[in-house]
Amino acid sequence: MKKIFDKIAIVTGGGNGIGKACCLKLASSGISVVVADIDISAAESTAVEITSTGGTALPFCVDMTVVQSIRDMAAFTLDKLGDIHILVNNAGLLHATDIEDITEEEWDMICNVNLKAVFFACQAVIPCFKANKYGKIINISSLAGRSGGIANGLAYSASKAGVLGLTKGLATRLAKYGITANAICPGTTRTSILSSFTEEKIHELEGKIPLGRLGEAADTAGLVYYLCTDEAAFITGATIDINGGMYIG
Repeated sequence: MKKIFDKIAIVTGGGNGIGKACCLKLASSGISVVVADIDISAAESTAVEITSTGGTALPFCVDMTVVQSIRDMAAFTLDKLGDIHILVNNAGLLHATDIEDITEEEWDMICNVNLKAVFFACQAVIPCFKANKYGKIINISSLAGRSGGIANGLAYSASKAGVLGLTKGLATRLAKYGITANAICPGTTRTSILSSFTEEKIHELEGKIPLGRLGEAADTAGLVYYLCTDEAAFITGATIDINGGMYIG
């Protein structure tokens, strides 16, 4: 696949899982990456892995529940790297709380990280994208946002469905500035975010996937990379499923 050079990306939740895989994939193409994560040790580890092989990566500690922290992330990127071309909104929280047991505090926390933060991260980079007449917004939603979910809590499903509507709205409003916005809906993926699921639930999910396995972080990272290439320049407002055939909509 064609390599991309002289681009600068922010990846939220870049310290682990899908976010880390995205950072590694983008950096391997020559893209400079800000690895943004609330776990600064994880962000630093990912950045070191990239720089040790000749790539460019900077860690940044971001709290996605705090709008000012999100704005600081964008300002840091501009200060240290001079521009922003790509935003991958990957940071998210998963839960499996039953309907009757979800508290207001839990609902707000899930929605703040999974939906509110996505909007404000986009808002923070849009002025730079407009100035460049170029920008790529890639929002990581979820199969649960498409189907309502199976084993996850409903705050997660609702927040991830909200990301799909937000992405479409961004795409229609920002196209005239040369900015694209797309959403990716991974199925159940083998990352640490599954720690809240029991082995029984994981095996149940595997049994529902036609391709017979959970997704890997690299599967989604490859799709993120494609959306960053010139070959994907005419794709905007799309919801792209990557779930092994578990949901075909």
